[in-house]
Amino acid sequence: MSRPRDVRAIALARLISEMGDEIALIALLFRVKSSGAAAISAIFALYALSRIVLSPFSGTIVDRYPSRRLITAVSLIQTATAVCLALSDGPLLFVLVFVLAVGASIIGPAWQSLVPTLVPAEDLSRTYAFIQAHRSMAIVLGAGLGGYLVEVFGSSVSLMIDAATFLVVAFFGATLVNERPRGLSRVSGRESIRGFRSILSTPVLLASIIMLAAFNMSAGVNEVLGIFLVTDVLDGSASHYGLIMSSLGASMVVSGYVLSRATIRRPDTQMLVLSALTSALGMLAYGLSPSVWFAMIAFAINGAGLTGLHAFATPLIVRHTSEDERGRVFAASSSVTTGGTLISTGIAGSVGQVLPIRTVISGAAIACAVCVALAGRSISRADRNTRSI
Repeated sequence: MSRPRDVRAIALARLISEMGDEIALIALLFRVKSSGAAAISAIFALYALSRIVLSPFSGTIVDRYPSRRLITAVSLIQTATAVCLALSDGPLLFVLVFVLAVGASIIGPAWQSLVPTLVPAEDLSRTYAFIQAHRSMAIVLGAGLGGYLVEVFGSSVSLMIDAATFLVVAFFGATLVNERPRGLSRVSGRESIRGFRSILSTPVLLASIIMLAAFNMSAGVNEVLGIFLVTDVLDGSASHYGLIMSSLGASMVVSGYVLSRATIRRPDTQMLVLSALTSALGMLAYGLSPSVWFAMIAFAINGAGLTGLHAFATPLIVRHTSEDERGRVFAASSSVTTGGTLISTGIAGSVGQVLPIRTVISGAAIACAVCVALAGRSISRADRNTRSI
């Protein structure tokens, strides 16, 4: 299918931005690794906390201001912040990480909310899969390059590259052709929490987002403890860690391009549940991995499932959301699902010091599978009932 110009621009912008984020993340993880698991947990927790606390604010901004101006301005602020981060250390580093995360809490819903105005409803799953494929390519490029850059040049170079990617994203934002219709003429407390109210009053959204939050909890465990699994249990290096992340990204690239071209006749809800089970299987295999190479295969399976989660969950949100509140609903859903990450990153470091790392990672994957089994039927039934009204 032919992609509108702005869809291609969004896909490239997200590729470049998230490639820089992957490079920066690896740099930050290895910069604070000597301080222990608590410091690594803090990096991920700050990112999650910004989305949870600021989601009413960020979602309202997305629905209030024009896409071009908003994306450009926020990206320029992130550019300056990333430069400062490259030159900083100690407590200031965590403050700057939080500022970057605030920008991400606005940019994400802004991109997501723009897409439904560019393509018809029947093409949403394929379009989001197309964008997800580009985002996944960022993991391949960013994770592989990030591990190499840290080993050869150190973390500051990686963070400067991240700053340059934000500048490129600002250019893409400034050159967008289309805009979302303006939804909010003024900001109020009641309007700022409308996204949460919509989720709570829509059963299919509530069930889907709770399931996604469970997966974010498992992902948070992997993010905090994965670096120790690779380096301490599997005797790998920073480059091996990058390779494992690259295998995840490569799988997501392939899966994304397949889904972006395939015509799938099963309902989005069924495909969402199938994707969730696939992802849980991959995470379980990762926790039980006997070697770095097996871990790469496990994360490739996980990647295929995660691609489906993104491709089929997002159209579900769009279908059950009105245009004028879409930014707030996307921000609210991000807040709820990221809450899972905050909880897991907050406790993963401590639990990992008491229990074997394999046990914690595998247990989180099993919990995800149980959640899918419990939520899957409820999601399908709620969506089916909504369609019949």
